Amino acid sequence: MPSRTAPGQSWRLSERQRVRRYRRPVGGRARFVNAATTDDPKPPEGSVVVGRVIRAHGLDGSLRIQPYSDNPSRFRSGSSLTLAGESRTVDSYRPLPDGYAILGLEGLNDGVSAREFTGEWLYAATGAESELQPGEYYHYQLVGLTVVSDQGESLGRVEEVLVTGSNDVYVVKSESGGELLLPAISQVVREIDLTSGRVLVHLLDGLR
Repeated sequence: MPSRTAPGQSWRLSERQRVRRYRRPVGGRARFVNAATTDDPKPPEGSVVVGRVIRAHGLDGSLRIQPYSDNPSRFRSGSSLTLAGESRTVDSYRPLPDGYAILGLEGLNDGVSAREFTGEWLYAATGAESELQPGEYYHYQLVGLTVVSDQGESLGRVEEVLVTGSNDVYVVKSESGGELLLPAISQVVREIDLTSGRVLVHLLDGLR
């Protein structure tokens, strides 16, 4: 079940990977449910991004990663992850207090080999528990969408989705190269339409 983080802010959904849900309740305001995200590439068909390698950890081949999934089964010992195009079995996984984690993968047994994967993305196969429902979007689907204000002004395209402590932020780049930061809260983002490739927003005072 989603839990509210703060009035007027975002909502969070557990057991989802890198998904933003847009929902307009009957008779109410729009609200969002989201999970962590960053500037991830489009995952291969049938898979979802679950983390990124920060660097090698120690000399035994372990990896320090930034996890992008709050589904613990993704990193369970014996599960499969794809790293640099190769499927590998999870040997061990240890979350850290700072939000990172130490991941051990089958076949990575020394620090030299592990260093080669710095910056690589980790993917997992999608399953029934992570298939999108109507009104849900992976963040890579948002990047590149045209952003238009409710006054009819074209603001640019979504260049990147940033993670902050309370809600995500859309980085919107205009054709002239200008940059606009839009908080992904219901008061600002009014509609997401993948068919038309458009995000409809309301510009609150102070956003530019």
